[in-house]
Amino acid sequence: MKLSFKSIVIITVCIAGLAFILSSLKKSSAPPQVALPQKLADAPMRLYGMVEPEGREVLVGPTMNKRVVEVFVKEGDVIKVGQRLCNLESNTEQQQVNLAESRMALAQKSLELSNDDLNRTRSLYAKNVDSEYKFTQATLQNAMELKKLKVSGSELDLAKAKFEETVLRSPIDGVVYKFDVRIGETLQAGDNSKIILGATQLWVRLAVESFWKDRVKPEAVFKVYDSETRQYLGTGSVVRRVPYMGRRNYRTEDLQERFDTKFQDVILELKPEKKDIPIGLSVIAEIQ
Repeated sequence: MKLSFKSIVIITVCIAGLAFILSSLKKSSAPPQVALPQKLADAPMRLYGMVEPEGREVLVGPTMNKRVVEVFVKEGDVIKVGQRLCNLESNTEQQQVNLAESRMALAQKSLELSNDDLNRTRSLYAKNVDSEYKFTQATLQNAMELKKLKVSGSELDLAKAKFEETVLRSPIDGVVYKFDVRIGETLQAGDNSKIILGATQLWVRLAVESFWKDRVKPEAVFKVYDSETRQYLGTGSVVRRVPYMGRRNYRTEDLQERFDTKFQDVILELKPEKKDIPIGLSVIAEIQ
């Protein structure tokens, strides 16, 4: 049976409509095309990083759960090596020091008595008044008293070391960047988030994707911006490239970043244009 002209037209329109629908669905399901520059190597380089003190921050915390009884510094203070930051409760440790000192004093006295007895026995033995057995016993007793004194000294050193752990001191010359400590607060053992110290000079640690690493030259100078506000912070010059590439432990908002991408740390010496730049601030560095 022959199809009429009208039927042929309807079939043709249906086929064209179906083809159009299929084409539209295919386009809508395809991933968006990212416009790439003609030469990717010539694209502007934008790197992400974080502000940190020179040599990285220094974390200070107690070795035992202790209550704070005195504080000696505040945030922003310049500090020296060995300077006291705060005192923790130390009644028990002080009693242990006192007990160890008493034991050492007794051991010292016992040794003095033993020395007198040994000297007397040695003199009498030389005159054949005392026997060799008694002289030998006095000698052994004297050696034992000497060992007791050494043990007492070690116990005293240990007690003093325990007492010293109740005083938190600065291990560096630098600045107090964070001091979240109050009198009466109990600090937890191993909690190093309360006290953060560091050098006065600031660095920026950049995470450089493997594709860009050869463009970061030793003489490169970057402009550094706050990653959230885009506020200009200053310039940074390359001082070190860490000889290791690995995955990052934090991510940016860059949707094109791949989970399998490896990065190299590059350290910039920051020349700030403003004061009081906080460490830990996320920044963007653009090469000049």
